[in-house]
Amino acid sequence: MSFKVEIITPKGMYASRDVESLTLKLTSGYRTILSGHAPLIGSLYYAPMHFVENGKTYHFALHGGAINITKEKVVLIVNAIEAVEDIDIERARKAKERAEKRLKEKDINLDVKRAELALLRAIARIDTYEKK
Repeated sequence: MSFKVEIITPKGMYASRDVESLTLKLTSGYRTILSGHAPLIGSLYYAPMHFVENGKTYHFALHGGAINITKEKVVLIVNAIEAVEDIDIERARKAKERAEKRLKEKDINLDVKRAELALLRAIARIDTYEKK
């Protein structure tokens, strides 16, 4: 049995699909959503996400946001999302190294939050690419 998933980014509607399952990471941990899931509102974390549609699995890197599960549909309002085929793995690995280096240096001029978010995005991309 399938259910509707809508993914919305700051640029508008990213996707509207009928899926059999959706697995993603909330700030409280990983969840797999199936048809008939209880209503839920939560915060999404920087992590891999995948859904199954017509027996095929689709993988994405999810970069934070919110989820709203109702009886009618699941709505993801995300900061950003990347399909696994759009991930440049070498670029993601280099971004991870840069962010880790910046955080270790402890420069007083460092925007720590920005470096931490860059690290989270890079890790989400790498994890998504390696788990596909």
